[in-house]
Amino acid sequence: MPGLDISTTRSDALFVSRLGNTAVDTGELRYGVMVSVWVRWVALIACMVGVYYRTDSLDYTILLKTLVVLIPLVGNACVHYRIRRNQAVSVRLLLALSIADMMFIAGVIAAFRGFNSALFLLYYPALAIFASVFTSTRLCLVWTTLASVTYAVVSVLAEPGLDIGDGDRDDLLLAARIVSFYTVVMIVNQISRHERMNKRNAIEREQALREEQIELSQAIHDTIAQSAYMIGWGLETAIDLADRSNQELISKLEATYALSRSAMWEVRLPIDIGLIFEGRELNGVLRSHAATFTEITSLPIEVFQSGDEPRLPTATRALLFSIAHNSLTNAFRHSQAGAITISLDFNVDHLRMSIVDDGLGMPADYAERGHGLRNMQRDAQRAGGSLEVDPGGSGRGAAITCVVPYDTAQRRLPT
Repeated sequence: MPGLDISTTRSDALFVSRLGNTAVDTGELRYGVMVSVWVRWVALIACMVGVYYRTDSLDYTILLKTLVVLIPLVGNACVHYRIRRNQAVSVRLLLALSIADMMFIAGVIAAFRGFNSALFLLYYPALAIFASVFTSTRLCLVWTTLASVTYAVVSVLAEPGLDIGDGDRDDLLLAARIVSFYTVVMIVNQISRHERMNKRNAIEREQALREEQIELSQAIHDTIAQSAYMIGWGLETAIDLADRSNQELISKLEATYALSRSAMWEVRLPIDIGLIFEGRELNGVLRSHAATFTEITSLPIEVFQSGDEPRLPTATRALLFSIAHNSLTNAFRHSQAGAITISLDFNVDHLRMSIVDDGLGMPADYAERGHGLRNMQRDAQRAGGSLEVDPGGSGRGAAITCVVPYDTAQRRLPT
């Protein structure tokens, strides 16, 4: 699958803002929920094993401990099922899970030897997950204080109870554990804040580059592209008006006209790729690009699509578009093709884009010629995929195929 659709709503954002937290994006929320689910599975299974380890008979205490573990186990299963079903998970739910974790940890500590139980260690992953998602320092301090007070109260009330104030070693041990809670939370909080700030700066830089790319494509369309079209139109008119008896002049004009068509096509790359950065789908931009190709070169192109196009990162769509453009350029310049086909196959876990022509095929040393193919291979690798080349020949046209797994594209490139 292309990825889980776990997003925050506008009400979630307002809710987080009231808590004094910074915004939580979908990736961070998804990561926090998934980690908390799996950590909870490990803790719950370990607790269940502890309940029945070396137990010869069932009594009410065993049943009570089983109930303490079973209730959050069922709740965790419901959350895991919700994620597996690709349903939305909100910030409120993550906060509710954190509250449930605190209650569960307090319950199992009370049920398993109180202060003397090593289950207080469960606080560390629970607090760390909270601090990594909710990066407000104030909120993390409040949350840690609630957890510390709860732990202290349980340590005093649960049998065997801790006698606060008698000056023994247990008082210092309790204080040390609480201080370690704050230490872990503050370390994770500061690291998360730093990483989130770096990510935000990177997103802002990327957005600025996208805006510059869009402005550049519009500027090229309004200046260079228009001039190239006018030059081509003028050369075409000059060929029609030229004296047919002067074959040298006709040849020069036709060669210059062919060069102008090639230039007109080349400037379409920075122009049409601007549509990608505007957020258009790859299929729609390629169809528009193919129509322009036919208008410039008179070579017909058919574009076929199977499956629904998923939400792909902008960089992935831009790289695929560049591969398609370079493939069309090679077909126009070298293949002497009569028709070209572009196929976009959006499968369950990957996409496949193929550009096939009916031309002469590639020469035997095609891999050493120019930089076009190497550029396409590099773009495919940057997108997290691979490039397959069928050079054709002997009456078969060439075929360029790019395969990109969705999960690899999502990991390697920003959206």
